[in-house]
Amino acid sequence: NEDQAQEVKAHKMFLAVASPVFRKMFYGSAKDTRDVIPVKETTKEAFETMINFIYETDIDWETKSIVELFYLANMAKKYLIDEMIECVQNVLATMPLSLDTVVETAETAEEFNQFEETSEALLDHCAMFLKSQLTTASSCFKFAAQYSDTDMNLTTLKLLGKIADLEEEELKIEMEKEKELKKCPAGHPLMLDTVQRGRWRCNSKLPSCNCFPKYALYASTIRYRCLTCDFDNCEPCYKT
Repeated sequence: NEDQAQEVKAHKMFLAVASPVFRKMFYGSAKDTRDVIPVKETTKEAFETMINFIYETDIDWETKSIVELFYLANMAKKYLIDEMIECVQNVLATMPLSLDTVVETAETAEEFNQFEETSEALLDHCAMFLKSQLTTASSCFKFAAQYSDTDMNLTTLKLLGKIADLEEEELKIEMEKEKELKKCPAGHPLMLDTVQRGRWRCNSKLPSCNCFPKYALYASTIRYRCLTCDFDNCEPCYKT
């Protein structure tokens, strides 16, 4: 509505330095020579905050609502200001949450799912928080039951599904780490022991190792030990 239009002033050169979109708009072959250029599909507050970001003016991110942050992410993406996109996503990823607000926050993220990366970043943050709070199957069931008859039921189930995905991913990472570890003859992983426990003997019998045939006793040598059975490796044996 032109009657409700409000102006936000800025220097073309500053905007062009920060954004390739502005650069093309002001200095490209088909540059816009108007003194006042209309900006659509955003709010004055969001555009003004973007200008402040470009001018490196301090922005109180903590006072921004989730909706405002999504508008800002949209502006940053529209004008290809990568630093601002990253900044907004970091703010969303560290937003304070509680068991009373986490589903509502995730619901807002779902409403703005057209901004895929930003929406997923906030949903992941919500899922990580919920995972730290719901540590048993019983607590998950109780939490789901609270929202079973509400409009946020599907969002709640999506969050719980994300928790399951996070746990599966963590398990895969642990399994991969375990595969990389060398094992004792009984098949247990050998772990680096950073605590010196007096004199100990390397149990390896590799001919290429300095331990063979002396089976020397050590006091301060780095060792890898089995936490299940009494088996030790000195560093040269472990890496052989």
